[in-house]
Amino acid sequence: MLHARAALSGQRGRVALTGVSAAALHGFDIHDTSLDIVHLVRLDGGSTRSEAGIVHHGTRRDIEEEIGSYDGILASVPARGVWEVACRSSLEGGVVTADSALHRSPELRESLDALHDRFANFPGSVKARTVMRLADGRSDSPGEFVTRVQCYRFGIPMPEPQFHVVGPRGQLIGIADFYWEDFRHLGEFDGKVKYQKLLRPGESASDCVIREKRREDAMRAGSRGMTRFSWSDVMPRNARRTMSDLRSALEQSRRLYVVGRAILAS
Repeated sequence: MLHARAALSGQRGRVALTGVSAAALHGFDIHDTSLDIVHLVRLDGGSTRSEAGIVHHGTRRDIEEEIGSYDGILASVPARGVWEVACRSSLEGGVVTADSALHRSPELRESLDALHDRFANFPGSVKARTVMRLADGRSDSPGEFVTRVQCYRFGIPMPEPQFHVVGPRGQLIGIADFYWEDFRHLGEFDGKVKYQKLLRPGESASDCVIREKRREDAMRAGSRGMTRFSWSDVMPRNARRTMSDLRSALEQSRRLYVVGRAILAS
């Protein structure tokens, strides 16, 4: 936030952090947008303009009720900040910020819904409404958020996030990032940050990978398929192929674990 503090200190009129700058202040995840550019909303009637490292956003509306002070810094309140990001960023960027906000503060959903009409005619509002429909809050990493966006883009049924896989005695075997119930298919997003979070004291990275592989095997033992995703898989250049492969994997799991089980049970 050093860039933001410096930008604020250099302003003569009354301004507040807006968009990704406000979202970052609130601790929400930012994707596909540089934080080196500081976004300010003019509360003094100033016009929209850009200068070195700063974008000024003019507004004709009274938004004082949607501005708060956070450790002495004026910024859009969390819900408004999420809507601003959703309007100005890519679909992936909007969902990453909205999902992370809801993951941190599930109660924010009510405030987001309350601003729906406020942003009805805001530039980018059509995309932002899609962001709000996709935003869930149960997933817990940007990679998972982006994977769900690609499912939406390519017509893949939306999975259930953070699915609890239980054993025959009701014991928790593991929590999968995604689950497609109609296909009996699990999904896991693999990222460096994920493995860093899972690393136990005194455990090497290879030990962690082996432990995770055993967990995967245990979850699949209940007659379920699984697909693993990485950041490279869900980036725009590879997303179409990844989703095509996922569609094939879902159909294979349906044949093996849904239709096949039904035939055996009949």
